[in-house]
Amino acid sequence: MNAFVAQHLQGVSRTYAILIPMLPASLADAVGLAYLLMRIVDTLEDAPELPPEDRLDRLSLLEAALDGDAAAAAELAQPLGESTLERALMSDAPQVLRHIHDLDAEYREPICDCARAMCAGVRRLIARSAERRMDYPAVRDAAELREYCHYVAGVVGEMLCAVMAHFLRRPALLRLQDVAAELGIGLQLVNILKDALKDAQQGRRYLPLVADGEVAYAEIYKAVVSEARRSLGRGIEFVLALPDGARELRSFCGLPIAWGAMTLARAERNAGAAKIGRDAVKSSIARFRDIAGNNQALRDWFGSMLGSAGETGGLGEARLA
Repeated sequence: MNAFVAQHLQGVSRTYAILIPMLPASLADAVGLAYLLMRIVDTLEDAPELPPEDRLDRLSLLEAALDGDAAAAAELAQPLGESTLERALMSDAPQVLRHIHDLDAEYREPICDCARAMCAGVRRLIARSAERRMDYPAVRDAAELREYCHYVAGVVGEMLCAVMAHFLRRPALLRLQDVAAELGIGLQLVNILKDALKDAQQGRRYLPLVADGEVAYAEIYKAVVSEARRSLGRGIEFVLALPDGARELRSFCGLPIAWGAMTLARAERNAGAAKIGRDAVKSSIARFRDIAGNNQALRDWFGSMLGSAGETGGLGEARLA
């Protein structure tokens, strides 16, 4: 993998620093750059030092840079974010964009389209938050939670489907973009659940509004767990649609389902200790390696971790405010 990409991946995501190098080299570079670009959008969405007006201005700069405006890309190079390594990535935003523009069009176009869709979604949610006088992203109910997750993660699933279809020379895979998007939504729901307590302490809220009281909050948390399982369960179909010989691609898409399922099981027991440990990560990688080419074994393994993912009622059954 490109050393520039590998260095920044190690800094901003230990999870994807594990997963992306599993991919074949040419695909790993493209997906690694895509992930760094999406982290740039995430930082513009979340950076605590940016008021809404500046956030919108920087999203506009990024959109211009995606269209090839070098001056806009250079203006993005400011150290923003909550961590030193996140700020280092933002300072290198022009280099990320140059590397992306050097990719083959079949990779570059879906990656840039994904970033544009994310920017448009964040812009819409900023406007909604201002209109409602609520903290971003101003999620009120189940539909709006899924909308938020689609903007920040579902579109990433669609992008990955497109670049993998090109890499595999299997255009028919594009028919599964909705399932790939569902996988992204499921993983985002897992992240929201895992970080719910920390986010609340920092004044951020992504779960839907509920009536006051611990019972109501516990109910909505349980409902989101159920919805996450359902979405991850649908995502299994995308993993199994990849050729059984493409074990690297299956690992990249399938291991997050396993890790998400384990995180959800821990979250149900203790929302403050949902993060899985390194031993669980290592053992799941070894297990996946053993069964990566066996559809039934994979289906059974995922099913054992997700339980009745396809049977859960989801958020529609929760009492929302």
